[in-house]
Amino acid sequence: MRVYFTNLGCKLNQAEIEGFARDFLAAGHEVVGALADADLHVVNSCTVTHTAARTSRKAAGRGRRNGLRTVLTGCYASDPTAAARLAEVDLVVPNTEKDRLLERVHAAFPEAVPESQIPVPYVHLPFGNTRALLKVEDGCNMRCAFCIIPQTRGRQRSRPPADVLAEARAHAASGYQEIVVTGVQISAYRWEGLGLFDLVRILVQESGAPRLRLTSIAPWDLDERLLGLWSDRRLCRHLHLSLQSGATATLRRMRRPYTAEAYARLLERVRSAIPGGAITTDVIVGFPGETEADFEASRDFVEAARFAKIHAFPFSPRPGTEAAALPDPVPPTEIRERMERMLATAEQAETGFRRAALGRREVVLWEKPRDGMGHGLTDNYLRVFSPEGAKLWNRFSEMELVELADEGLLGSVARSL
Repeated sequence: MRVYFTNLGCKLNQAEIEGFARDFLAAGHEVVGALADADLHVVNSCTVTHTAARTSRKAAGRGRRNGLRTVLTGCYASDPTAAARLAEVDLVVPNTEKDRLLERVHAAFPEAVPESQIPVPYVHLPFGNTRALLKVEDGCNMRCAFCIIPQTRGRQRSRPPADVLAEARAHAASGYQEIVVTGVQISAYRWEGLGLFDLVRILVQESGAPRLRLTSIAPWDLDERLLGLWSDRRLCRHLHLSLQSGATATLRRMRRPYTAEAYARLLERVRSAIPGGAITTDVIVGFPGETEADFEASRDFVEAARFAKIHAFPFSPRPGTEAAALPDPVPPTEIRERMERMLATAEQAETGFRRAALGRREVVLWEKPRDGMGHGLTDNYLRVFSPEGAKLWNRFSEMELVELADEGLLGSVARSL
């Protein structure tokens, strides 16, 4: 059976898609890169906003329009009864059962099960990626006012360190140059007395991966022992600390367990421990009750924080969350105007981070070229472009950063590694 996967949403969803693809390949199916070539369409859906939910429904419909069987899983399927009402869907696999996706598909479509299945412990994906996503935990115990994830993914749970390490070693042995540790909130990782610090130390020392990158860490739950691990350059100098608002009054309404002042102090400690590191973040604009003064406080905070990249997005009420029923909503026209100002501040911050790198030498991991142009990432999250990099896919080189470019910098190869 030829299978096409559609991913919607976060890096965790992408990590799950990669796991599904390996399962299907190991079972004797074929993973294809275009919907037109498929017999089965698997959608790993998102429902973090009403827009994401609508996009998930549309994605499910694309398979049926092409005459394909469609399987819907992911956060939209957290209500399997509602998901099953979609006329375009042949099978719904709830989030609680997605680890058994292949088994559920075989049970639903027994005629599509390969006649001969040879167990394969690990399959390298045919996508040509330089980095592999490694899921270490799932779920969330928080109750942030704007977030639906605790309802869609359930309570926090972690994978055994031995399983995580075994998968990381398999990624490294198959040629991936970078492993990205991901989850809903990886700082919540816990297993029999071990935390994220212990897991990352094990991965850095024992996985064999040339690079290890961490995804989002909760600013209230950063084990500061982690900061000492960045002395090993295999750990990428990049930390995503979700801010959501730079105004303490707004953070309280969001039910975030920190203040803007506490976040600023944490930022200082992180920057002191990781020189040249990239700190990226998320910011919500127009949360209910946000006054003009609150917004300006948040914008001023973002400007002063010198983030490397800022994902700013307008608040939209998500049914089932506390924020959807909060009083004093900000008018849509005001949200749009504030978004313009926040995006301008974000662009200035991102350009400033890139400009500060001019003249430096940084090591780049090259990805597949686009239109003859090589592009890749430094460990501190700078996007670098160079025609020379087009022939260096999945290899490292030291680059001299010579000129600003849209979304990154132009570089010249100083030394191949």
